Amino acid sequence: MKRLEGKSAIVTGGASGIGRAIAALFAEEGARVVVGDIDDRALSTAAADPTLGGAGVAFVHADVRLVDGAQLLVNTAIERFGGLDVLVCNAGITSVMPIEGLNEDEWDRVLGTNVKGMYMMVKAAVPLMKDRGGSIITLGSEMGIVAVPESPAYNASKGAVIMFTKAIALDLIRYGIRVNALCPGITRTPLLQAEVDNSLDPAKTAQEQASWAPIARIADAREIAFGALFLASDESSFAVGSCLVLDGGFTAK
Repeated sequence: MKRLEGKSAIVTGGASGIGRAIAALFAEEGARVVVGDIDDRALSTAAADPTLGGAGVAFVHADVRLVDGAQLLVNTAIERFGGLDVLVCNAGITSVMPIEGLNEDEWDRVLGTNVKGMYMMVKAAVPLMKDRGGSIITLGSEMGIVAVPESPAYNASKGAVIMFTKAIALDLIRYGIRVNALCPGITRTPLLQAEVDNSLDPAKTAQEQASWAPIARIADAREIAFGALFLASDESSFAVGSCLVLDGGFTAK
């Protein structure tokens, strides 16, 4: 039997990168999946992917920073798949800007997406999940555990995600809803590739990325997706308020 057979899931930011890998793996393991994203081009590309095609996957343009966007994803799960068992709060953005140049708009953009968007999504999903239990997976980061230079907004947002996860895990376990954080390290995504392509020295930037973690390579998004699969499945039945760190050894340094 497939590990998520009969379960329904929402994956926010699910049209590209880690989110898309999670959505594809969930579908492969028998889940019916609502893929939410604000990038219409990425949604169209994902919909054409044979690993995500079929009646068991719904693609929805939704902005989780807004009440209506989060509720739309929940409503789609109800209408298309009859409920919700797994919520993956993956939608997020990066930010590299030292404090001297960090303006209010950038701060609000990063915290609004990475933290408020997650709050909005959980707030919308919990009433649907209370009667059946399930799993909520938040996407933290190694940078929510270890700070790096010139990224105060991003570090702050991912640190907040981890504590938000622990807090709601204590509140929601009474309903049989397990909440855990997945904290990836450096992972091959379109955003990471854009950093290489837009840098002054792409070869040097790619080399620096590859040497970021002690494992001396970049993770494939599917490697991270397997962590989400574990947290979504019954195999992680005793995991509550935990942080599953998949970072190639970065936080062990």
